[in-house]
Amino acid sequence: MAFFDKITKATQDAVRGAKDMTDVVRLNSLISEEKKKMEAVFSQIGKAYYDGHEGDVPEEFAGYFASVKEIKENMDKYNEDIKRIKGTKICEKCGAENLSTAAFCNNCGAPMESVDKSDDTHKKCPNCGASIEPDAVFCTSCGTKL
Repeated sequence: MAFFDKITKATQDAVRGAKDMTDVVRLNSLISEEKKKMEAVFSQIGKAYYDGHEGDVPEEFAGYFASVKEIKENMDKYNEDIKRIKGTKICEKCGAENLSTAAFCNNCGAPMESVDKSDDTHKKCPNCGASIEPDAVFCTSCGTKL
């Protein structure tokens, strides 16, 4: 009988150990979730502080504010690149995305700023007059070799 008692005790110890490990994993997961929540709150606090002090930057935060400004400028540049690649522009009145060739907004009907006004990155096709990329070999509107 002593043999079976030892096996029973060993089995119970193993089950108890497995349960303990499961509880530890579950608790670590809960801790991880709480850390994520706390980081989100800290992020919201930082954003609120930034928004409230953007015009009056405290000296000890000047580097952080400069980094945020640089990141925003980079994001603006990337968004402009995306619009150029997609061939779109944004309506100044309602913010809707329109084709770069649109004369009027497809959402509110407001006149769109002409592409030709400040578009010095494009050249014109000698055949059809369409705006083309500086490094283009063929016109995308009429197919003329440039």
